[in-house]
Amino acid sequence: MRRHSFISLAVAGLLMAVWLAAAMPARGQNGYTGADLERMGQWLTFHELNLYRLEMPTYASPYAAALTSGKHGWRIVVFLRDGGVTNVDWDSGFLKRPFQAASTDNFVLMSRVGTKFGVSFSGCDAQNCASNYGALVYLPWSHEFFQKAVATHTVACSEALMDPRNAAALRALDAALRRQQAGNVHYVSPPCPVTRPSAP
Repeated sequence: MRRHSFISLAVAGLLMAVWLAAAMPARGQNGYTGADLERMGQWLTFHELNLYRLEMPTYASPYAAALTSGKHGWRIVVFLRDGGVTNVDWDSGFLKRPFQAASTDNFVLMSRVGTKFGVSFSGCDAQNCASNYGALVYLPWSHEFFQKAVATHTVACSEALMDPRNAAALRALDAALRRQQAGNVHYVSPPCPVTRPSAP
């Protein structure tokens, strides 16, 4: 697992509450206070998670998305400030293959996915990154989760991606896969397999 922008969680609550609130006043404009940031840090500390990125853009308010990791791998947590209290809205749990190897650059918030915004992340198998890789997209406003994975010459997609209404999510997944395979200038994301109706 490649690690970047590590923040020790022994002081994460204090750092987030003081540094972010003081140095980045836009956080307060999004509705997040020092106490909210400290609450996030306490939750991460309790779950023994290291914080790598925390995103709170204005278009995502009142949500915040964190890329973290622990002893079992990468983990994405989405926080929601509702009724004056910040709590966890979604927790990906520890991501298994093909998300073993990744970096903070693979964690992207998108302002236009569906009707609101989305969180995307991509990674690959630490033993075979070129052939085994995948991406996920989570849409906080609708609580929808999509995934697309490539293993050698096999492609697996969330069944919901076959619905034309989820075309934006599929485009976001393909964009995440292109970022994942940035070393291959000719990379084209393979299509999802066509599902056929079961025989009667």
